[in-house]
Amino acid sequence: MYALTAENKYGERLELTHNPCYDITEIDGLYPPEAVINSTKTAGMDGAVFNSAYMNSRTITITLVVNGPAEENRIQLYRYFKTKYPVRLYYKNGIRDVYIDGYVSKVSVEYFNQKQTVQVVVECPLPLFNATAESRTEFSTVESLFEFPFAIGSGGIPFSEIQIGKQESIINGGDMETGVLIRLNAVGNVVNPKIYNTDTGEYMIINQEMQKGDEITINTRKKQKSVTMLRDGTVSNLIGKLQAGSTWFSLIPGDNLFAYEADEASDNLRCTFIVNDQFEGV
Repeated sequence: MYALTAENKYGERLELTHNPCYDITEIDGLYPPEAVINSTKTAGMDGAVFNSAYMNSRTITITLVVNGPAEENRIQLYRYFKTKYPVRLYYKNGIRDVYIDGYVSKVSVEYFNQKQTVQVVVECPLPLFNATAESRTEFSTVESLFEFPFAIGSGGIPFSEIQIGKQESIINGGDMETGVLIRLNAVGNVVNPKIYNTDTGEYMIINQEMQKGDEITINTRKKQKSVTMLRDGTVSNLIGKLQAGSTWFSLIPGDNLFAYEADEASDNLRCTFIVNDQFEGV
């Protein structure tokens, strides 16, 4: 069993499965997209030399039968599938719950079949499916210290404490390398926050003094790369504050070990990783 839902640019959703208005007969383009392999032929040598490879954009074609009242239900489709406009497709089966963004390139209708048939073609420039739910890993966590039985001395005891700056394993549950959203929050002054991938030695250093309440957001996702800081309701661009040699992190499938610190007052820094798993196909 599966479910397919379309969301238009206004945020309105239409479920196409389990909907008495429509019967889906085919969905093409859910499998991994084709790749283009660039290679160079060398005279006198067998085969060729690999140069590079990339994925093509994805084309999803939805074919469905329109049930009665046919005119009303067909025109309802046009509200969600507007030619040249963006659409988000949500797909869910027994294993994966994902979405993909695209643009409607074609809507064709067989008006004079016994039952009207509509075919919708959606072009997806970014071909990977994204998990609907994001996962969050906070480096600063509260560790409970309150246990039974217990006794309180004259000096008192802590009921919990915040663990700061330790390494954390960031899980990429998808089957593709993916970027990550990193949020750095200052609970006091912090000088030059730093993040490290301890597996690869890659780092990202931002030469910026943070004040209490500041939030820096680092986005390493494809086509979205940015570093911004929110201070007193104003967002500023910090790309120019990246230290030379800094790397836009990507997460390999599985475990990725990260740590963070700062030149001064790292105890005042809180770090959160937000991961959106990506998949070749469903």
